[in-house]
Amino acid sequence: MKKILLLTTGGTIACQPTADGLVPVLDGAALVKMVPGLASLCDITSRELLNLDSSNIESKHWQILAGAIEKYYFDFDGFVIAHGTDTMAYTAAALSWMLQHAQKPVVLTGSQQPITMPNSDAPANLKHAFAAACDKVPGVMLVFGNKIIGGSQAKKLYTESRDAFVSVNAEPWADITQAGICWRPRFLQQVERAQASPQFGFKVLSALEPRVALIKLIPGLAPGIIDYYIGQGYKGIVLEGFGAGGVPNGEQNWLPHLEKAVQVGIRVLCATQCMYEGVNLHKYPIGTWAARAGAKSAGLLTTEAAVTKLMWELANTK
Repeated sequence: MKKILLLTTGGTIACQPTADGLVPVLDGAALVKMVPGLASLCDITSRELLNLDSSNIESKHWQILAGAIEKYYFDFDGFVIAHGTDTMAYTAAALSWMLQHAQKPVVLTGSQQPITMPNSDAPANLKHAFAAACDKVPGVMLVFGNKIIGGSQAKKLYTESRDAFVSVNAEPWADITQAGICWRPRFLQQVERAQASPQFGFKVLSALEPRVALIKLIPGLAPGIIDYYIGQGYKGIVLEGFGAGGVPNGEQNWLPHLEKAVQVGIRVLCATQCMYEGVNLHKYPIGTWAARAGAKSAGLLTTEAAVTKLMWELANTK
């Protein structure tokens, strides 16, 4: 049997009702007991790392998760992380950068309803997550509903629906049917090519720069907000702009403020509020001039992936 480590962080999946609403209280052993047949699928060890509503997850908690996987990496065949859904896409993306060249599955999952509720989606998600952790496919992934999504490509779209996450600008890695996990052939080909010619060994680069801001542009927003982040000593800014990722240069002209930020050493990344097809800074002058001022394109990255990658790059590259 495969040896799988379950790391719990709290979240809806572990919640019980209280006078103030749902509060995470269940540990990993309790979660495993509530999924029929799970204990016979693999040899499960659980560790409770956190007990938080995922809205309270921060970069230091991503480092705790990465540190636990580094510590136990050679003791287990795979890892499952039970996590709240609200920030799970951020955590999955962050771990995708921090866990370099992972040759074992690291699977995040959670649920829209507590596992103790009738007809909860938690048992199915946990069972699918452990099945993925026992499979041959390595890397950081998010298992939810009937899909397996690459960790840096996941985004939560729904607050209550069971099929809450989508894969953005990339196919899901796999679909989950009654027959089991059906990995997409194109993705498997990529995995096989990578495994046939490995160039690097597994390592954890867990340093993160927390002084990264996300600014969501709205029509008419004054650009002086960039000056605030300059004054606060921020090291990176993600501008979530319109359409192809351009920066306004009309009456509210962001370009001088953007250029000032770049000149003092802040790395500026242009993302888009559109869900699909990414950023193209050279499509319109508003993007071209932003690039000339020193902004970089987030390309096809989701906002979650762009923010966490910038935090990681600032701490790990010069």
